[in-house]
Amino acid sequence: MLATSPAYAQSTRKKKSSKKPPATTQPVKTTKAAPADDADGDESVEPRAFGSPNEDAETAVTPLVSPDAPAVARPAAAPGASGEPAVASAAVTASGPVALFAVARTSAVEEAAVKLEDELLSRLKASGVALVDLGAAFPPSPPASLARADTLFEQGRTDYDNLDPESAEAKFLAAAEAYTKHPAELSPERLAKAYLFLGASRMLNGDSTGALDAFKRAVVAEPSTTPDAALFGQDVLKTFDQARADVKARPAGTLVVESKPAGASVLVRGQELGVTPLKGVELPAGQHPVVVSLPGYSAFSQYTEVASAKSTEVKATLEPTPGLSAVRDAAVHASTEQAFERDTPPPEARAIGERLNARYVVLAAVARGDKGHLQAELQAWDLRSNARLRGVEIALAPGAKKNGPDAAADQVRAFVTGVAAPRVAESHSFSTLIKRPWFWAVVGGAAAVTAGAVYVATSQDKSRPFNPVSGGVGF
Repeated sequence: MLATSPAYAQSTRKKKSSKKPPATTQPVKTTKAAPADDADGDESVEPRAFGSPNEDAETAVTPLVSPDAPAVARPAAAPGASGEPAVASAAVTASGPVALFAVARTSAVEEAAVKLEDELLSRLKASGVALVDLGAAFPPSPPASLARADTLFEQGRTDYDNLDPESAEAKFLAAAEAYTKHPAELSPERLAKAYLFLGASRMLNGDSTGALDAFKRAVVAEPSTTPDAALFGQDVLKTFDQARADVKARPAGTLVVESKPAGASVLVRGQELGVTPLKGVELPAGQHPVVVSLPGYSAFSQYTEVASAKSTEVKATLEPTPGLSAVRDAAVHASTEQAFERDTPPPEARAIGERLNARYVVLAAVARGDKGHLQAELQAWDLRSNARLRGVEIALAPGAKKNGPDAAADQVRAFVTGVAAPRVAESHSFSTLIKRPWFWAVVGGAAAVTAGAVYVATSQDKSRPFNPVSGGVGF
């Protein structure tokens, strides 16, 4: 039977001492020490209930999910339904954000895993669950410098003012090319100004056709561009007006943008047009800077020629930053069947929580079932209390609603918003391990800590541990 909120945490108790009590004729009054103060290292772990029950009485343990009866994703009950206490509906999680990753257990289902992750994250975000900010955790690379392009433009201005149109034309053309090499940092106003002066230089050289083309590019780059009558003659002003009319008269084109993974923001000339897959966006015919970005991934950018009265496609493959790649590798190894059977969070799950400053780590493993149908198994850990939501099965077949991603997201929301504070001190036993640089270099295996040594077990050879230091099997 599936519970919609965690029903237990982990608490520590001392083992019974083997020493005999001192002889006395009077009862000995004892005081229980709080688990957080127990530092003798001789502990055993037992599941305990949340809340503050009578410490002198044994507390009945209610398992979150019966290990013999895997749960199926079902919509969480409405607040206050059936007379039960309503699950907290606040737009925050219980003392910590959520890190969620969907992984493919085989390469053939990678696309389904990407889609499932997007659906779960969208549902949780819409329901008010606090998610980790991958953009803050993995900030983008510093912007490229446009200093060279600016220098070329200023040199062109000097040549233009000195009535050297041939040299000025070469400098303005080089400046425009330098600007367009960095679409993500491109200023439409700067590019338009470079094209404007390029056209004016060509006019001085007697190239009216080339000037008209440059002026059209200036209008497309920044439609509000207007020549200053104090700087340019009537021939430039007249030709520029003709270029503006020509651009306005020609049919617009359509921009279609796709990305892997999907859900990336699309910016054109610095304006956000939507998220991928983006279809049917009309743009003036001509060249446009297109930037596709997603938190945690390196941005894709290019200067795209949008054809008049035609559809232009942009397909962007986004590469994760090195930090996100390490986190995703950790998620893969924390989502194996063996890892999902653990009674405590896998070290990789703790590493993810530590790296992303997340209290909850939610993992969904996608695979094909016995009958070939796509399905996923979801598990969530509260890393502070060791409580977990397990055995949530998600149907991924087209049209699946009862046990689909939305129902699974409702389960996760109920888990993270219905947590009561555990009566145990937070455990930091993995903090030192996780913060060591070499840990993230060896997340390609499933780490386990035994007697102070770190092993990385591989699915290919379960009998011998992988040594993260040497890279070989064994010590």
